[in-house]
Amino acid sequence: MQTATRSVTLAGPAGRCRVRPLALLVAAIGAGTPLLSEAQAMAAASAVAQTGTSGASTKQDSPPAKADGGELNAVEVRVDRIKSDLVSPTRQVTVLEREEIEELKVGSNNLATMLSKLIPGMADSSRTVTDFGQTLRGRGTLILVDGIPLNTNRDSARNLATIDPSNIEKIEVMRGSSAIYGAGANGGIIAITTRPAGGPPSADTTVTLGTPLTRLSKEGLSANVQQHFSGSQGPIDYAFHLGAQHIGSPYDAHGHRIAPEPSQGDLFDSNVYNVSGKLGWRIDSQQRIELSVSQYQAKQNTNYASDPSVAKLPPGTAAARAIKGLQLENQNELRNTVVNLGYQNLDLLGSTVSTQIYYRDYFTRFPPFDARAVATRGGNVDQVSQNSDVFGGRLTISTPLGADKKTKLLWGADYNQERSDMPLDVFDPRTYDQSGGLVFNKTGSLTYMPPLATRSGGVFGQLQHKFNEQWSMEGGVRYERANASFDDFVPLSQSKVSNPVAVKGGTVNYGAWLFNIGGAYAPVKNQEFYASFGQGFQLPDIGLQIRNARPGFDINSSSLEPVKTNNYEIGWRGAFGNTMASLALFYTTSQLGDVQSFNNGLILTRTKERIAGVEASADYLSDSETWGAGGTFTWINGREQPQGSSSFQNMTGYRIPPLKLTAYVQYRPISTWSNRLQVTYYGGRDYRLNDQNSFGRREVSSYTTVDLISRYQVSKKDTITVGIENLFNRYYYPLYSQLMRNSNNTSRLPAAGITLTAMYQHRW
Repeated sequence: MQTATRSVTLAGPAGRCRVRPLALLVAAIGAGTPLLSEAQAMAAASAVAQTGTSGASTKQDSPPAKADGGELNAVEVRVDRIKSDLVSPTRQVTVLEREEIEELKVGSNNLATMLSKLIPGMADSSRTVTDFGQTLRGRGTLILVDGIPLNTNRDSARNLATIDPSNIEKIEVMRGSSAIYGAGANGGIIAITTRPAGGPPSADTTVTLGTPLTRLSKEGLSANVQQHFSGSQGPIDYAFHLGAQHIGSPYDAHGHRIAPEPSQGDLFDSNVYNVSGKLGWRIDSQQRIELSVSQYQAKQNTNYASDPSVAKLPPGTAAARAIKGLQLENQNELRNTVVNLGYQNLDLLGSTVSTQIYYRDYFTRFPPFDARAVATRGGNVDQVSQNSDVFGGRLTISTPLGADKKTKLLWGADYNQERSDMPLDVFDPRTYDQSGGLVFNKTGSLTYMPPLATRSGGVFGQLQHKFNEQWSMEGGVRYERANASFDDFVPLSQSKVSNPVAVKGGTVNYGAWLFNIGGAYAPVKNQEFYASFGQGFQLPDIGLQIRNARPGFDINSSSLEPVKTNNYEIGWRGAFGNTMASLALFYTTSQLGDVQSFNNGLILTRTKERIAGVEASADYLSDSETWGAGGTFTWINGREQPQGSSSFQNMTGYRIPPLKLTAYVQYRPISTWSNRLQVTYYGGRDYRLNDQNSFGRREVSSYTTVDLISRYQVSKKDTITVGIENLFNRYYYPLYSQLMRNSNNTSRLPAAGITLTAMYQHRW
């Protein structure tokens, strides 16, 4: 669906930024964006609109306007199922534009960490390559890049690590369960739009250098060079982006090298390459087609391993320690290739039609693991990889109903199929032991998870109606159908027995009806209340159960029913003079949660879940737009009822984050110089049951991070941005490290100490 994005452009403490209308003021709030003045807020309130998510339709209702030189402005090919200029949104949304992303990224070590500091309801990042445990409102998040899902059913938890922020045009985070894009959005949606094709010919070069300040060394240096071209020639639009990056070694606040993450992996000492291209053809004033191709590859080449001796110490009493001398041929790796073809028609029998088909080839390799005590992995020193091939498509149609244009029907369909498998390399255990965990000599290969095929399809309809300037409502229904299948295979638990027993393959089918309804009411200008109910749908992690299967496993009686969530939310947003604020209360339930793995797959369980939370935010901007300040508040509580139990218990720390408070102050003394000081506080929490430690259940301590970002526009074409992360060089352990993913000290990684990042950008 195509709607013009109405916004107010102003130059505030963060530099030039776009502030969404009042209905989406949380976009500014969540990002710490400068606020509207009273007059600006009044103007924004009169243009209540909703922003959209990535996919395949343009930002305009009509063909793009001509730019200087006779070329067309940049065009985004998007499938838009959230944005509406007809009804007010009934959910909380945070929007980050490219200018903000370019500034804010220098204050964080990666995209996942940047978002965790900005988005209410989002858990802290691991500070490594994995986004395991980085939930949104306590549940999983659907991540889309130009409408293409990065999630796979056998979740590798590296979804936010496969795109360079320099090629991002916009990030939209929609919080709360949603089925508008199908399965996977039980906690919300992170929709990433890459930089569009078209516009006058332009190019920009970005060079970024980074170094830890606690220990200056060549090993700690990081460098990143990104080049972007875009433009139009007649009816042809184009955009090309390429870059190269070296990620150096991180050091903690004491100047010690941070050890590799032994469970989910990291990209310390890695080389990263990314290239992408878009080619669009404007068939006529109403139709456009675009082909895009991208590849992202990160490959680690480090000499360091994690010292296994710290695992012998009581958990929580020592930090993970890096040791030199690693001999491992194939280390952590990420490779993501995407092909996307989109088509749009702005007027097909009075409707707007957007469609896309996509293909994704994904590969990732994890660090080696001493699994000799894990029967379900065959009792080896091993290393796991994952291959995934994904093919799918989307169709979205927006049809106005009635002559008064107060009613609209959004309808369409989706299809997605995935094939994933997990091979496993085996290493000589004697060499591993004799070298102290440094030397890995490959002796063979096995199959950890056999090829697993999942297919899902859905159809939906969403009706929107605006009663008057105060009242609007929307509601819809979706039917989702899915199945998963695999062939007979011998599980690793049988790999060393004399007469191995195979697990019989099979197929399991799912189907679900999903509903949503919401309404918004604006009693007076600048004040709006909303309430909504929505259902989400997610396939359980089928691969997790299959790879840990034992003889006698039956897919048809394996508790592999889908996760269906009910999300209830009420909220308010408003403006008072130079201050804007929002408040949301949410409650989600599911009769059956996702598959949880304990003791390396020896115990697999699912629980009944109830999650409740509060999100609040406020922002202020002075009349002169010199000063700005704001903050957010997030509190979430989750309870689960294990199978066979009659009582509820607290959920683990990998699902429910502790209290989070954020604050920022921005100061812009002159029009070309802006400064931002941001603070993030994570509270302490005891996740243990009966004072007993277990997976995801430990007592965690509070910690606070402070970052400083300064941006100076040297000229119209040149900008310098400097960021200092962990400004006061605090020694702390992030939530992920305190919970210890490996259940021992090898996963207890301290955060990086004070780190300097400098970025120079030139627009040609």
